[in-house]
Amino acid sequence: MSGLKKIRKHILVCEHKDCVKRGGKDSLRELKGALKALDLRDEVFVSKVDCFDQCDDGPIMVVYPEGVWYGEVDERAAREIAERHVAEGRLARCTVLRDMRAREGRED
Repeated sequence: MSGLKKIRKHILVCEHKDCVKRGGKDSLRELKGALKALDLRDEVFVSKVDCFDQCDDGPIMVVYPEGVWYGEVDERAAREIAERHVAEGRLARCTVLRDMRAREGRED
């Protein structure tokens, strides 16, 4: 349980067949590799989920606690999510589908 205290981000990755067909497994592999290279694996929990019901925009990744939904996440975008969003705290430039921070008045 003490390992959870280090977690500062939770990334949910769609593993539905439509996202997988569009390269979702490669994107997940790239995300994990980038997090490892940035020495952030202990600070980020990555979960695979069955479906976000956003198949037309897949592969999908959602970053919490911010609640930012990224769509069309290819390998380049997955790396950018790790480097910009996780490491630097800025939105990645790839496709943002939803940004829950704006709903809460937090648009850093």
